[in-house]
Amino acid sequence: MNRIGVLTCMVAATAVLLGTPPVSAERSDARSPLGERAVLRAGQVVQGDYFAFGPQVEISGIVNGDLYAAGGEVIVDGVVNGDVIVAGAKVVLSGTIAQDARVVGAHVIVSGTIGRSATLGGLDVHLTEKATVRENLTAGGGSVQSSGAIGRDARVGAWHATFSNAVARDVIVAAESARLTSKASVGGRLRYWGEVAPSIDQEAVVHGPITRRPLPEGWSIERARQGLMGMRFLAAFISFLSTLVLGLILLRLCPQFVGQVTAAIRKRPAPSMGWGLAALVVTPLVAVSFVVTMVLLPAGAILLALYGVAVYLVRIFAITYAGQVLLRRQNDSASLARPFVVGLLVYSLLALVPVIGGLLTFVTVVIGLGALLVAGTQRLAVTQEQDTVEGTS
Repeated sequence: MNRIGVLTCMVAATAVLLGTPPVSAERSDARSPLGERAVLRAGQVVQGDYFAFGPQVEISGIVNGDLYAAGGEVIVDGVVNGDVIVAGAKVVLSGTIAQDARVVGAHVIVSGTIGRSATLGGLDVHLTEKATVRENLTAGGGSVQSSGAIGRDARVGAWHATFSNAVARDVIVAAESARLTSKASVGGRLRYWGEVAPSIDQEAVVHGPITRRPLPEGWSIERARQGLMGMRFLAAFISFLSTLVLGLILLRLCPQFVGQVTAAIRKRPAPSMGWGLAALVVTPLVAVSFVVTMVLLPAGAILLALYGVAVYLVRIFAITYAGQVLLRRQNDSASLARPFVVGLLVYSLLALVPVIGGLLTFVTVVIGLGALLVAGTQRLAVTQEQDTVEGTS
């Protein structure tokens, strides 16, 4: 790998988290360094899987494969001839999805067509009247409103669940409060778990029996509310999903470079920790000083953006190294995908532990950032020496 190759991988690593997908997408003019969008415009066609990440993601074209997207706001109003896996603060699916949709977000709105099953999770989940799920719906969240047609079963767990749609077969619901409006139609059974029976309007139709399932002994909605950790687990799941997708992209783009960084952690742990700690502290100070001078405001803003991206990205290197240790696979030529996944699973579980999770994240960021600097510096020095030798020969 020459100097250009090293720089390309370092830029690609940053671009992955800035929202640049492996398949070229047209991007709009950014209002600020943090305001860029990842856009697949109407009329554009992608053959194969498509990855898109950024503060704002818009998929209006055609994807002949699976779609993987994550961002602050994700809008899918095009056509995806495969599965959709999306995580975001706000997710809007108004297009056509040929197969399954798996979505996690604070606010999830579905008004398009899903060719197979939909699995949705969020604080507020809403299937509008225009939505169609041809097979099964599985939804969980604080509030779930289902107004679109369901081709088979609907399984819902929520504090508040409202059904204003036609469900071809069974409805299974666990909720503090559940309601079937006058527009609701259930082709099979209605089964529910809850302390209060669901509210069923007179015009609602339930063709099968209505069955109440007892709550587990000692369990109550109020106790569940008091001990609810849903927001934390939701955030952890979003972090896990985004890190998994981004890590696999990086491993595919630059496997050799990732191997060099993990080797730096193994061979030079002390320098990696030292340089990482220094970079973690000094970089934001330098960036802020640029911003304060106003003359270097653009440079400071860009540096702060890259710093934030790097802090998130470098965990991938440390997580991959941890997976190598756990699997006892520290051969630089071995595939890194499996160690990364194993390391990420262990890291995600430990990160949920109070105090330990915060300390683990700090150490992971520090050693990953330092190893990136050590490996990048070493590789650039080697390529510069090779260029010098070739120039004198």
